[in-house]
Amino acid sequence: MAILALIRNPREIGQVLCLSAEIAQARGTSVCALCWQHAQPPLPGAGYGDNSLGKAVRAYLQEHQEVPALARLVKQGKGEVRELSSPDATESALDLARQEEVQLVVAVGDDQAAGKGASYSTNNLLKKAPCSTLILFGGPGRAGHARNIFVFAGENPHDGACLFLAQQLAEANNGKITLARTEAEYEDVNVEVGRQDLNQLIRDTGLEDSERIECQILREKDRAGNARKMNAHDLVLVGANSPVVSTIVKSTEHPAIAVIKRAPALKPWRPGTIGEEWNPFLSPADYVDLLGGLRRGSLLSLDFLIMLGLAAVVASMGLLQDSPAVVIGSMLLAPLMTPMLGCAMALAQANPKLGNTSLATIGSGTLLTVITSFAIGFLTPGVELTPEIYARGAPNVLDLVIAAASGAAAAYALARPNLVGSIAGVAIATALVPPLCSIGISVAYFQVGNAGGAALLFLTNFIAIVLFAALTFRWMGVRTSRRTRFRQRRWVAATVAVMALVAIVLLGPLKVSLVKDLLQGKPKPNLYPLSRTVIEPLKDYVEDNPDIEILTAGRPASRHHRSDVVLVIGAPFELDRKYAQDLIEIVRREMRDPDLKVEVHCLRELWQESSD
Repeated sequence: MAILALIRNPREIGQVLCLSAEIAQARGTSVCALCWQHAQPPLPGAGYGDNSLGKAVRAYLQEHQEVPALARLVKQGKGEVRELSSPDATESALDLARQEEVQLVVAVGDDQAAGKGASYSTNNLLKKAPCSTLILFGGPGRAGHARNIFVFAGENPHDGACLFLAQQLAEANNGKITLARTEAEYEDVNVEVGRQDLNQLIRDTGLEDSERIECQILREKDRAGNARKMNAHDLVLVGANSPVVSTIVKSTEHPAIAVIKRAPALKPWRPGTIGEEWNPFLSPADYVDLLGGLRRGSLLSLDFLIMLGLAAVVASMGLLQDSPAVVIGSMLLAPLMTPMLGCAMALAQANPKLGNTSLATIGSGTLLTVITSFAIGFLTPGVELTPEIYARGAPNVLDLVIAAASGAAAAYALARPNLVGSIAGVAIATALVPPLCSIGISVAYFQVGNAGGAALLFLTNFIAIVLFAALTFRWMGVRTSRRTRFRQRRWVAATVAVMALVAIVLLGPLKVSLVKDLLQGKPKPNLYPLSRTVIEPLKDYVEDNPDIEILTAGRPASRHHRSDVVLVIGAPFELDRKYAQDLIEIVRREMRDPDLKVEVHCLRELWQESSD
């Protein structure tokens, strides 16, 4: 069973059967007409009964053989009539759709005027059906031959299902499709943006090669003109939960109005609310672009080596200068993330060829980066490593979590064209080149222990990125082909098992490093500096006596300190307490808090030496 046509009364027979037959003909499949009659539930073991509605459906099929789609159902035996007595027609249709392989449910809406909620919130078929669902509005007088189709797109998650069905019907009937959307401000820039959105919908649906689709941008306020354009078509398709269904039904006379929901069932975000199920799957066009980009980016090319070499130079200089800004810049230059995502795609697809290519590129890039940083460290005079280099030599479990989240974010952003701008942030969050440069510089400075820690950080990043990016690709719909050999699937299982085992082994030293960091604590200043508006008046007051100098002024870093501000001054002679009180009043006045607790310490100089 492919199409389930739910018929609840004789008035719905022509409205439901004609369109169901048209769709079945376009898809080359069959139709099951489920004829319902309100009654008590059948006795246990009872099957489908007989009722007058079922006879009416069979009679309709025989009497309307002039309709090609209906004649095909009868001639090829692809039309089945089932008769059912139950208290609830909707629940019966839902049960049948869950039990059998139903692709599409076609039914008539209870409120033919498509009032508030009729196109989703009050229609259980639209909300609960596990398959695609089509609900008809406008009444039986609108049923007709679906040749010319109007698809109303309005940034609805079901627009793609509407367009795909329209393409199938147009192909079968040699018809045309008008894909339209409205713009409130009918200016050139808004019209162009609207056309881009429609073209993106065509691309996402995988119909960019279709010659039957014409895009139109309508003026939102021109309801009469829009109605005339819709009346020139046989069928108007609208996505579920669209607010314009009622307006379309009231303003048009001729076309059948159909509201479509894609599979699966629409689930609310939380009890008592209405929401769409979040569908992260890739569109066919985005899948092609993603795979093509990863294949090209995973190849070992001159461009890759040049950019990675320059990134290694920048990162090495930033590490040696202890400059975080320069190190961040090197992260944006390095193209090492792309082949790592190529490895993830290889695991998701069971594609050893792509995996080997990506690994070769990563290996070559790693070797180039280490050699470049070693040469720079060897040629640069110095005896100590900077804090930036030491920071890469002590990874912990938190780095593993960061790499895992960054790998998933990179995979998701790369697969979504509108999120490509987030890749820069992912590159900054996951340091790939700086750890490799830390290895080379540490070896050049004979700091083998720090080099080992940096190597551990890079290995941690690599494993976490590949594994979680592969999981993200799988979650987004990337699958192995049905023709994938058992040997390829075994390669995936073995690779994932080895990487997971290495990750588990790495958890030991990473956890030890985290505990060590927690016990040692983080360096923290004793005092936080005061603002300039406070420091300047203090300096002006002290400068009246050139022998007095402010040594320290700030707010205590510890919250357990008894004072809010601490001042330390130096003088070659003893100062009276009034001088300290004047300083305290200046601080309170400038910080606008008369109750501020201020400490003033005076250090007396016992001797002074100067060279003349």
